[in-house]
Amino acid sequence: MRRRLRIIRLFPDRVKKEFHVFGLGWVVVCASLASARPLCYAGCRDKPRSFAIRLRAWQKNALLATASLLFLFAVAEAVTRLLWEPGGYQPVIRADPVYGWALDPGTRLHAVDTDRSIDFTIEVNALGLRDPERTRRKPPGVQRVLLLGDSMAFGTGIEIGWRYSDLLDSSLGGDVEVVNAAVPGWGTDQEFLYLCREGLSLEPDAVVLALCLANDVSNNRLQHQLFGFAPKPRFVLDAGVLVHEPPAIQSEASARQRLGTLLKKSRFAHYVGRHLRTLQSQRRSRSAPVAPYHPEDLDSGESHWAAFRKPYTPSFEAAFQVTEALIEATFDSCTARGVALILFAFPMKFEVDPVARERELHHYGYDPSWFDLMAPYERVQRLAERLEVPFISALDDFQRSHQKQPLFLARDAHPNAAGHAVAAASLEDAVRRALAAAAREHTTR
Repeated sequence: MRRRLRIIRLFPDRVKKEFHVFGLGWVVVCASLASARPLCYAGCRDKPRSFAIRLRAWQKNALLATASLLFLFAVAEAVTRLLWEPGGYQPVIRADPVYGWALDPGTRLHAVDTDRSIDFTIEVNALGLRDPERTRRKPPGVQRVLLLGDSMAFGTGIEIGWRYSDLLDSSLGGDVEVVNAAVPGWGTDQEFLYLCREGLSLEPDAVVLALCLANDVSNNRLQHQLFGFAPKPRFVLDAGVLVHEPPAIQSEASARQRLGTLLKKSRFAHYVGRHLRTLQSQRRSRSAPVAPYHPEDLDSGESHWAAFRKPYTPSFEAAFQVTEALIEATFDSCTARGVALILFAFPMKFEVDPVARERELHHYGYDPSWFDLMAPYERVQRLAERLEVPFISALDDFQRSHQKQPLFLARDAHPNAAGHAVAAASLEDAVRRALAAAAREHTTR
């Protein structure tokens, strides 16, 4: 009992319940092991008559031991899938040769992450969208709004019906459909590719390009992989012209890589790995209570604070120019089809919550004087004025509403239902104006 209590204390309180839930599973595992043990040693009780017989007995025991381990792993996997849901998106994500990754049509996941206080359901429709089932062609008499974005627009932690796209769909009336085509982790580059390849075929009357300026510019410059198997495309500027660099061609995976990919599909391995990382993180925090400052995170442009740094590093300035070029290319594609474009900026938690901002600055060792939180918004505003498209920033509305109620998940940077309601209210007038203009244009044709 003492040993068990000592192990439980190593994990946070929110993990204890999961250990108790797994008690039943481990009873089954131990019972299976106890029944397999006599069989493993049965071949060793009698002296072998020759080396050949001894070798065959060793092979039998090795095969029996391997089979027992595989059986135990299968039992553990079955119990894990029965009693625990992972918090990541991986089960509903597929590798895509154009976008790098996309939602897998027809998949479903109940995503639970106790570490981040997240519990929600993801259902992907036949078009590969986290949305109600839609027809690719717009129904007669219906206006359609297409929303492009990342996990903020996707609605991480929020059930369908409470995201700002769903709230807009309800408030705009039955003759308007708001189609949410957001995908977690996507940058402006992937959203532009989706618009050109699939989005415009949905026949939208207006497109809302949801920007999260704290990470979109960084995402647009990265060549990272999602879950280690889906390489990301990106664009670069060559003499002012956008040049598409497709996702890198994956070489044939080694046996070790194939094993790693298989383990990533295992929920039991996911569970064990997650809690081992939690334990390792706790031990590190005890040995080093003050987080070290890693200047390469900010200097490389991979920190979400890089978008607010003054001045930008040359590489981040180049990434911002690519982002501006992608927004302009999105505008050109919409204009060519007579579709209105709305730019919508969604703030992150540290931009809205002074306490969260101070905590992050202290954690990373950053000086507040290094940053200008309005700089990226002012830059996009100038671009929107040049393109003559509406640019809606929800930052002011979020800052006012935050004084009355929390707008973000308790232990996560994504907005809660109240935050999505504020976003919908900020965006609604601009969408109504765009749809009214589209209706007038259609009437005059």
